[in-house]
Amino acid sequence: MRVIVAHLHPISARLHFWTRSHQGQVSACLPQPLSPLSTLHDDHDPQGAVLHPAQMIRPIATQLGLEPDDLSVASALLGWVESPGEWIPVALLRIEGRNLPELSGGRFITLLDLLQLPVTERLLLRKAYEALLEG
Repeated sequence: MRVIVAHLHPISARLHFWTRSHQGQVSACLPQPLSPLSTLHDDHDPQGAVLHPAQMIRPIATQLGLEPDDLSVASALLGWVESPGEWIPVALLRIEGRNLPELSGGRFITLLDLLQLPVTERLLLRKAYEALLEG
């Protein structure tokens, strides 16, 4: 499972996504980036049990230097990504609170900065944006 981490300011509705650089490529997927050959699908039917993204809160919080209470599941499933040899569910975690936390090891980007990400991740961030608007 991969997750995307976002912060939506509760008053101004300013949206930020957390990104990190992996071997020279910027990615919004945690705990590791997607394969460059990944493609997004909406119609995958998994054959087995799928982890709930709440199980990702503690490890992602630790990776980012946050407390687990600082994260919540905003969308249990943004979509399925097909990578060479595997299907990966992608979920959305939301950073709670009014202010962007000071995190190290990456940076927050806005919607205007999405062109630096791979196409599959841009499509996932579009779904994340839609999920946050609906939520």
